[in-house]
Amino acid sequence: MNADLILFNLVAFTPEWMPGRRANDLIAVRDGRILYVGDQFARAALAGPQTRLVDCQGRTVIPGFNDAHCHPVALAMTTRYADCASPAVTDIAGLIDAIRSRAADTGYGHWLRAANCDPTRLAEQRLPTRWELDQAAPGQPVIVVERAGQYCVLNSRALALCGIDESAVSSDAGIVHREHSSGRLNGIVSGNHAQIAEAIPPLAPDEIEAGLRTANRIFLECGITSLQDTSWSNMPAHWHAMVDYKRRGLISPRISLFAGADSVDAFAELGMRTGSTHPDCPPEELRLGAAKIALDESTGHPEPAQELIDATALTAHRAGFQLAFHVPDLTLLDRSLNTLAWLDQAGLAPRLRPRFEHCPACPTGWLDRVAQSGAIVVAQPGLLPLAAQALNAREPDPAHPALFPFRSFLRHRIPLAFGSDAPLVSCVPLEGLKAAVSRRDGAGRGVAVDEAITAADALRLYTRGGACAAGDENATGTIEAGRRADLVLVEGAGDWTTPDDLARAQVVMTLIGGKIVWAR
Repeated sequence: MNADLILFNLVAFTPEWMPGRRANDLIAVRDGRILYVGDQFARAALAGPQTRLVDCQGRTVIPGFNDAHCHPVALAMTTRYADCASPAVTDIAGLIDAIRSRAADTGYGHWLRAANCDPTRLAEQRLPTRWELDQAAPGQPVIVVERAGQYCVLNSRALALCGIDESAVSSDAGIVHREHSSGRLNGIVSGNHAQIAEAIPPLAPDEIEAGLRTANRIFLECGITSLQDTSWSNMPAHWHAMVDYKRRGLISPRISLFAGADSVDAFAELGMRTGSTHPDCPPEELRLGAAKIALDESTGHPEPAQELIDATALTAHRAGFQLAFHVPDLTLLDRSLNTLAWLDQAGLAPRLRPRFEHCPACPTGWLDRVAQSGAIVVAQPGLLPLAAQALNAREPDPAHPALFPFRSFLRHRIPLAFGSDAPLVSCVPLEGLKAAVSRRDGAGRGVAVDEAITAADALRLYTRGGACAAGDENATGTIEAGRRADLVLVEGAGDWTTPDDLARAQVVMTLIGGKIVWAR
């Protein structure tokens, strides 16, 4: 049987991969799937007159990256915002200049959005105030979103349009901050403030499309062939929008779109559950994923009651959904474990593989409990450098659990997958891999370095791990005959053994379903 495409003169990162492999492998593709993996002497038997041949020049071919936890539409939107990230912006004066430059393009009176403001990287070590933003765009409402998404800053015009004045009071869902000296609103707001969400108009359709095209290019350039949209707010309207984006070719990677737990009934009324597809999209392009149980975010209460988590999980389970618990801390890890144990005791197993999103800390004594739950931990190694500065600023606490204990998870046979949480951090998988292996930030400071894992293991967690988290491991995530031909050609990675190998690695080609969708 002739192949449609043959990649040769390469090192294939197969399940049997070992360091020191010579570049004598060949991968043949037919009808979007891998037909053959093995010695390149099979080329003569597989090539036909219409076969496309690609000489990989000794580089490594790896499975396509599967970002198991990200927010692709939010990332697309932030590409349309003024970028306040370092190193381009190093102080508040530079931030004001960046906003003033964007103001000239948006026009008088229109909302101006800015993102990626990291106060720890500004010389002043703080967020700007409303009065400083007033200088940047006096006639426009301005909102600056802090990098972690926990804070935003509004100028005076924006505060007025949101109906937030000096009489405003804080709630658990939205806290308005004030100057210590005068007690006046300084424009900084934290939490999910409903008045802000309601007042800011959505981006125009042409802006949304432009943002999606930019984000799509970013995904393909860094080798992402599958994405899992883990937003807790997704409802049927978001599903139909994603169908439209896929139909129009605005997003190339395969998508698993989560359902917000509050929308499980709405999806069920449409006859939808985990694994559902849409007739306008090929089944392998878009499917409905897990139900995201993030009651701390959706309700604004950081410690939702055990009974509420139990009831929400039961509803989603009975509707046929995989359960994905938002687990940012030990309280919610404990309650999520309790919920899974309660479901089992109630005789509601078997269930689809549950997920713990984030799980940044896990005491040693809890590891067996997590393993017994059957849940897969979906972690974001790119968050490690963000946490390093805060952790190194305080005295070491031997009793405090290690941050993102990847090595301990693997030792206890706890399934693990990697994602990015973009746009909170970069979606580039190679950066996440480097963080998981080096466990160091940009200044070289370590974070629980005993929890470092090998580069090869990190690569598997960002490929097959993501497929396992989505219940798709029998179709993708490894380079084997019969799997989808979602592949990435990488140069400079050497033997995938050291952080330096990862620092030198560069994606040079991305294939989805055997089609070259991006090449350098």
